[in-house]
Amino acid sequence: MKQRVLVGGIALAFASVLFCTDASAGLPWGKKKDESKQDDKAKSEQTDHGPMRTVKGKDGVEGEIYGTAAAGSPFSRLEIGMPQKQVQDLLGHRDADCGGYSTGKAWIPFYHGGDTSRWECAYKGLGRLIFTSQSAYDSRSVLIKIVNDPKDSGYR
Repeated sequence: MKQRVLVGGIALAFASVLFCTDASAGLPWGKKKDESKQDDKAKSEQTDHGPMRTVKGKDGVEGEIYGTAAAGSPFSRLEIGMPQKQVQDLLGHRDADCGGYSTGKAWIPFYHGGDTSRWECAYKGLGRLIFTSQSAYDSRSVLIKIVNDPKDSGYR
């Protein structure tokens, strides 16, 4: 019995070395110095809606901004981390198609953190705003994503 376990362990170790030669590439200790420095900086990349920036906003909330708001646009006054009520007050009473959805974190057993549900609002000719809760025990939602899109239909 011990010989079978030993042979199985050796075979498994050999297979992992043979087929997973770059297994640590996605882990922090498998990265090169330059790669780890890039992760610490604000990320920016190009998307269909223009450049995407990952930023830290009010109260240390991390979020994403897609595209650039036009000068004088109501979206230009928004900031990641703003409470949903403050955003609604800044935008005034505009027609928006809003709705909520659950994230994958809602299904993790014994997970009591935030971001278990999100609230998305589509504004015609402006873009979309996405809010999330910071805690499972608080209904306060904060802005985590701004999508500037002047071609937005206003429908989710």
